[in-house]
Amino acid sequence: MTREKPAAVSLYKQMDQGLSLDSRFQFHCHAGRPCFNRCCRTPTIILSPYDLLRLKQFLGLTSREFLERYTRREIEEWSNLPLIFIDPYRPEGEGCPFLGAEGCTVYAHRPAACRLFPITMGSQLTEQGTVDYYFCRQLDYCRGFAGDREWSLASWMADQGFAEYQEGRQGWLEILLKKGLQGPQGAVAELQDLFAAIAYDLDQFRRHLSEPEVFRVAEHAGLALEDLQTNDLALLQFSYRYLHSLLFGEEEESPPREK
Repeated sequence: MTREKPAAVSLYKQMDQGLSLDSRFQFHCHAGRPCFNRCCRTPTIILSPYDLLRLKQFLGLTSREFLERYTRREIEEWSNLPLIFIDPYRPEGEGCPFLGAEGCTVYAHRPAACRLFPITMGSQLTEQGTVDYYFCRQLDYCRGFAGDREWSLASWMADQGFAEYQEGRQGWLEILLKKGLQGPQGAVAELQDLFAAIAYDLDQFRRHLSEPEVFRVAEHAGLALEDLQTNDLALLQFSYRYLHSLLFGEEEESPPREK
């Protein structure tokens, strides 16, 4: 019997009461729990471009190889732009493809959503920038909440190394939220494919750096093509800047250079 795919996780602010950074909860997940790894059997995990970068580097794969082996693509209903999910419904069997006999095989490089669990988040774009909201997701079968370790939201995020992942995904998230404010505008397959190629396939994007329009945006940002050719993280951040220019017809101001 084939299981139904879980509903997609929303990127946007949820309606129930959120947590503050000082909110406290008890949680301790470990191999001794009877539910250990059950949440990895049917995960609904959105992968940001930064998540993809960390995972494909660790696995020694190209972006295209990683995407084809481990993910599925769906269109987000508000922005009408593609999102990338870990695909637990592969022909090889159900469950996260990185789940091994003893747990997560990519644990040190696990995605932001996995790091934050059992906390989930939604975001809202305001005049002051992106505001994030956090919620505690208590699955019926999860026994981690019976643990004896108490956390504040802030201490949990620090313990899980979430800040680096949050920073790495911020530009991508702001683009999705800004596009979402415009509302669904019909399926534009060409734009969706272009967005996916730039946001999620850095190796492909790198091959187009010398094209006039891409070069112009890089030059405006004061970025050297030599650095973008060799530095994946710099290229990722530039891809956000280029997508912003492409989708909204405007370029972000470059930060002032240090003297």
